[in-house]
Amino acid sequence: MAFMQRQITRKSKWYQVETNRGTEFLPDDLVGKSPVLTDFAQYCEGTPESFELIEGYGARLSAPGYMDCTEWSVFPTEKEALEYLDEYYPEEEETEE
Repeated sequence: MAFMQRQITRKSKWYQVETNRGTEFLPDDLVGKSPVLTDFAQYCEGTPESFELIEGYGARLSAPGYMDCTEWSVFPTEKEALEYLDEYYPEEEETEE
């Protein structure tokens, strides 16, 4: 069993935050119903520059029982989320000994 496991969320609302270090995705319930730009600062690696509320499927790798995980990426369809995980984090084939 691999240490990091794939996660795909149900379709939900996310904030797509543009920062000086790139795009970051945050679940909408993390910052409240009517956020202002400064509300995102404590959750982003970069300095927030703009944000938009979107809907989609979140995809990442996570280590159950640990805090290790990759950043969320969000896609319009579940299929696109799975394709992203397949391309960037292919599952390791188990070898028989």
